[in-house]
Amino acid sequence: MRKSITLRAFPNEMNTWSRIDLARAAGYHGVEINLEPSGEFSLESSESDLRDLRGYIENLGMRVSSVYNRQQWLYPITSQNPNTRQYGQTILEGLVRAGSILGTDAVLVVPGAVDNSLFSPEPEIVPYDIAYRNAQSILRDVTQRLGARYQVYLTIENTWNKFLLSPLELARFVDEIESEWVGVYLDVGNLLRTGFPEHWITILGSRIKRVHFKDFRTAVDNIHGFVNLLEGDVNWAAVCLALKSIQYDSWVTAEVLPAYHYHGQRLVYDTSASLDAILFGL
Repeated sequence: MRKSITLRAFPNEMNTWSRIDLARAAGYHGVEINLEPSGEFSLESSESDLRDLRGYIENLGMRVSSVYNRQQWLYPITSQNPNTRQYGQTILEGLVRAGSILGTDAVLVVPGAVDNSLFSPEPEIVPYDIAYRNAQSILRDVTQRLGARYQVYLTIENTWNKFLLSPLELARFVDEIESEWVGVYLDVGNLLRTGFPEHWITILGSRIKRVHFKDFRTAVDNIHGFVNLLEGDVNWAAVCLALKSIQYDSWVTAEVLPAYHYHGQRLVYDTSASLDAILFGL
């Protein structure tokens, strides 16, 4: 397995290039790129700029592990508003194209929500069955038109969205789309509130194309329960054994937020060391 880290884990004052340099110095093999409207790189960035970013990363001996855009929470593909759904689909299409330019084969997909109030200032509650149909419809359309063309997986992340709440349901949801280019981006920390990540791993199996590592304290039981790796309640030995059992050999991306208040670069180094301990026993 290859070590990656989201660029969101770095101090806000650092630019993209400095974050990449620090990731390399800390021993990561790749980085997850967030293409945000307010960032240096977005879905509006030119192909030339994205190719320059890719070149910089690859010249350092690293790769882009995946791409993401948080606007998906604001424009859920489950929405009952067709304009909202359409904009959410546009975001996914932009991510697929950008991912291909950046040299990754995985886009992180927030599959909409039954309840997106956790991250949206204007939350929408969508009936579960409608959310299910809407999300599948858009994912099926995007992957049929763009998946094979760009050789990029749409990888569905399990999030706190009151939707796709069990591994059996997520497996069914993916299989019903009937595309080899739809998979799962398993977030270990997100699962601990309601289940056990090692169970999800063995059930989802080869559908898993990417994995997020983060830790969680179940006694807190809210968003403040997320902690640094090895500080929470994830059974890392069981997680690694489960990943080994399905022969997972792709990217493991640390999603640890936010950066420390002081000496924020230490979080990057500390997380790298924790990943080494979890994955390799070092």
